[in-house]
Amino acid sequence: MKIRALTLFLTDINKNKVEDYVNKLEIIKDERIWTKRIAFPPTPSNISLDKLGDLLPENKDILFSLIHVKSNDQRIKEIPSILKTNSNIYASILLKRIEDVKDISNFLYSLDPELSTRVAVLIYDDFLVTPYFPVGSANTILDSLAISLLYANDYLEGKVSKSLYEANQLGTKFSKLLNLKYIGIDISLSPWMNESVAEIIEKKSGKIFSPGNIYTVLELNKEIFNEAWKQKINPIGFSETMLPVAEDSLLIKRVEEGNLRLPHLQQLTFVCVAGLDMVAITRDKDLYFKILLDSIAIQFNKRRPYGIRIIPSTGSDYIFVNGYGKIPVIKIV
Repeated sequence: MKIRALTLFLTDINKNKVEDYVNKLEIIKDERIWTKRIAFPPTPSNISLDKLGDLLPENKDILFSLIHVKSNDQRIKEIPSILKTNSNIYASILLKRIEDVKDISNFLYSLDPELSTRVAVLIYDDFLVTPYFPVGSANTILDSLAISLLYANDYLEGKVSKSLYEANQLGTKFSKLLNLKYIGIDISLSPWMNESVAEIIEKKSGKIFSPGNIYTVLELNKEIFNEAWKQKINPIGFSETMLPVAEDSLLIKRVEEGNLRLPHLQQLTFVCVAGLDMVAITRDKDLYFKILLDSIAIQFNKRRPYGIRIIPSTGSDYIFVNGYGKIPVIKIV
């Protein structure tokens, strides 16, 4: 088990407080921590996005979910330029209004591939509190701490209960060190390359995509939730099985083979996967518009937060993105 993200939720925008918490995070040393992060609150309407960037210290190995705006916010067009100033900055857009779908699909179409990995569309009732970026925001009353995990291999080895218990102990310990309220764990079962969630699904129900996969994902979600309750963990955020294509070696392989296509992935999201995440899709405004409409329909029915990260691709079967390597473009039909 690794702590995928040790995330501090900052409720007010204050440069001195940001610097103080950055320094405190840097003091924490534990080989089980993969990343350290600070989530900012939903972006106030009276602040310029470039001023937000000025709050961040330079040359720090900490990730910041800095920008969280609604889909009708005119500042959305400023997001790419802010992301270009610092590769540790992330942003999210909350989409609730059908009338904004066209503008948001055009925005996704306009992004270059690297920037697209650091901005997500969240379809939900409100901004989400989760350690998972880009959508994780400090939509909290108090400055707080939460964690997310990398434990797919532990699942395969039958160590879920042990991993969740140890993670919760660490979360409690770090919150005391930082003098912050500990709000829990996003228990999502998420992959990183060879530590594959797709492998778990295939061991239970056959190659992705095949009949039985959808039910398997549903059962996985129930299983990790039951284990969390046994350990008296507060599940926050998504807390679901995650299938970010570009972050799972087996998902990448299935897309290359043509066994996993866009309609298959969308069907899986209907049954409680967090959303269409890290998927390379042919750059097409009308297609993106329809994907967003379908995603709104799915979210309306599942009543769970739904995140989207599309990586726009033009004229190739693959696209290369720094930090992820060669990503296959998913077939549409």
